[in-house]
Amino acid sequence: MNTIKTGFIGCGNMASAIINGILNNKILDGGDIFVFDTDVQKAKSVANGITVCPSVGELAQNADIIFLCVKPNIIPAVLPQIKEQDKAFVSIAAGVKTEKIEELLTVPARIMRIMPNTPLMVGKGASCLQTPSTLTQDEEAFVEQIFSSLGIVEHVPAELMDAVTGVSGSGPAYVYMFIDALAKAGVKNGLPEDVSLRLAVQTFEGACEMLKKTGDTPSQLIHNVCSPGGTTIEAMKVFDMNETRGVVEWAVDACVAKSKELSK
Repeated sequence: MNTIKTGFIGCGNMASAIINGILNNKILDGGDIFVFDTDVQKAKSVANGITVCPSVGELAQNADIIFLCVKPNIIPAVLPQIKEQDKAFVSIAAGVKTEKIEELLTVPARIMRIMPNTPLMVGKGASCLQTPSTLTQDEEAFVEQIFSSLGIVEHVPAELMDAVTGVSGSGPAYVYMFIDALAKAGVKNGLPEDVSLRLAVQTFEGACEMLKKTGDTPSQLIHNVCSPGGTTIEAMKVFDMNETRGVVEWAVDACVAKSKELSK
């Protein structure tokens, strides 16, 4: 595969994580990466050796593939500035369909949409690549190589991207909320705050590792922990009485509905 010069429009946390993943895994050298951000100092701070472009237009002149890493409401202002033809675009903007990107561009282009999540910043991301895309086979392989170096990659059709947003895109916030509630419950019952938080975090990490390594379903593992007449089953009864599973489902439904609304 020939070197694919890569540009990033927007240099926030996600773009920085992707760039660092590319460099740390030696996918590209810094000289093959170009960035643009309205905050020049932010762009310069991403990584040494990359080229900071003064405009979106100049970035498009230099890059073969361009990652759109700006907020969804910024996309309409950015894309019309690109006049270069035959470029590939990878968008991580939530709720922005590939059809919308194609509409906003004034030149022919190849497009892929991706929904990553923030644990990508620590190499534990869950990224979903929309399929099919109009990228070339080499470009798709290049994008998959990048995101595979930062976590897991799944391929999903366009009509399921909103569901992806509800599960993995926004999912880290749900996990943080439960960890926070669990840790605070520990404090309420006498544990020091730092100890309770460490225990809650490690419990989540360990439980996730059990799911990965045992091959058991979540229901099977719940059953394994819930001894008849024991302590865990009492907690599970409270969750069931308060329809905890239903609350999670309603929350995901609300998130998916908002994603669909944003994409209109």
